[in-house]
Amino acid sequence: MPSPHPPAPAWLPLALVAAGTALLGGLNAYDAWAMAPSWGQDLAFFTQIVHSAATGGPWASPLLLEPQGFFTMVHTHLVLPLVVASYALVPRQEVLLLWQGLFAALCLWPAFRLAEGCARDRGLARPALWASLAALSLLLLGPLQAVGTCDFRPSVLFLPGILGVLAAARQRRTGVALAWGGVALLGRQEASYLLADVGLALCLLPWGSWTTQGPWGRRARAATPWRTGLAVLGLGLLSFGAWVLVKPAMFFHFDPTHLPPPAALSPDHLQARLHFGERLLRSGLGVGLLAPGALVAGLPLAWQLARDGREWTDLVGATAHYHAPWLAFALAGALAGLARWPRRLGGPWLALPLFALANALAWPWPAPRQGPVALRRLVAEVPAQARVAADYDTIHALAGRPVLWNAAVLSMPAEQRPLGWAGAWPIPLSDLDLLLTTQDDPAATLAREQGWTELDREAVDGRLHVLLRAPGRP
Repeated sequence: MPSPHPPAPAWLPLALVAAGTALLGGLNAYDAWAMAPSWGQDLAFFTQIVHSAATGGPWASPLLLEPQGFFTMVHTHLVLPLVVASYALVPRQEVLLLWQGLFAALCLWPAFRLAEGCARDRGLARPALWASLAALSLLLLGPLQAVGTCDFRPSVLFLPGILGVLAAARQRRTGVALAWGGVALLGRQEASYLLADVGLALCLLPWGSWTTQGPWGRRARAATPWRTGLAVLGLGLLSFGAWVLVKPAMFFHFDPTHLPPPAALSPDHLQARLHFGERLLRSGLGVGLLAPGALVAGLPLAWQLARDGREWTDLVGATAHYHAPWLAFALAGALAGLARWPRRLGGPWLALPLFALANALAWPWPAPRQGPVALRRLVAEVPAQARVAADYDTIHALAGRPVLWNAAVLSMPAEQRPLGWAGAWPIPLSDLDLLLTTQDDPAATLAREQGWTELDREAVDGRLHVLLRAPGRP
């Protein structure tokens, strides 16, 4: 029997989002301060793009080594104007890191609403409390922590967006589903494909409470939110058409129309995926098999990930944000399945702590991390307006200035010149004021040959970092 309790007021899921943002955003900012970002190079170029746009410059960063401009970059993130506006008010990298916490924690809103709706349909007492605990238990998942602490990746908005579509579709709230689809589209252009996949699945698969009496087929049709599915499918197709009109070059990490050839995985690579699959089985996400509609909707994405040669199983690194889209389907299935846990096995209230414990133990928690914090002393000696080149260990901490290069580009061959770059390539040392890198870096050797002087040094884990100044610079 459905629960007599009305849906909880909006402040409750908002409070969950605020708590998740504080946790994930705080960990994200700490990791960057501790010189242990998920991938410092990408955090640096995102910071450079936001800094440039906020200070009246182009929406660009040469660090990308790709076409420059809001729509001409390989990836376009429609949420960036909001981030730029907040950065203009508080010009600190921590603004981006807190936004990332919000991008991931926003999934707690649809997670709560989905769990609450399932609990009410099941007739659970105190459905809002059960849903709150179920949503918060998701924060114990290593992959969810990974997308909340992977520096700054707007594509993580796929997670709340797609999860929100699935949560709203279960309640037949088409307008809300379209709004969450808009959230996914703020992340990156691949959202068009994900929305089309979800919309098609919602047109064909039961996803909701089976309240109709009668034959199985009639009950299945009544539980299929096909009207919402058509609307979401239409949004996916229309948004793709809009992208084609405004974006000169399209590039997708997830593209079901142009599948890559199956990757030839190394033994270590294959072992990492098998180990990841083992962790999936040991986590609470397997309970989604009790409500498989969302998992079936995610099969096209799962097929692409299985064929992809990139190592998307890492919780820290350049591909940590790849967990966001598959998590949307897995979390929707898990929350719906958790509410359907059989009463003869204790029911949903007993399943909840077991679900949380399994999530906590399945993966190692990727944050907080600790890096070469001693290098912050050298970073602090670099003036805000100085033209700098830095290595991978320190580049993120120096981002947010007019000129920043990775020291590696100082020796890059001519064929790797960024598209549209009109200056000399590789970047001549005369274009820089300071260089912060390891002593054995070829760039440091070249700088000494040209008369650069050493200002300071710091040894970390057996590696010596040096801060060098160009001749004639104050």
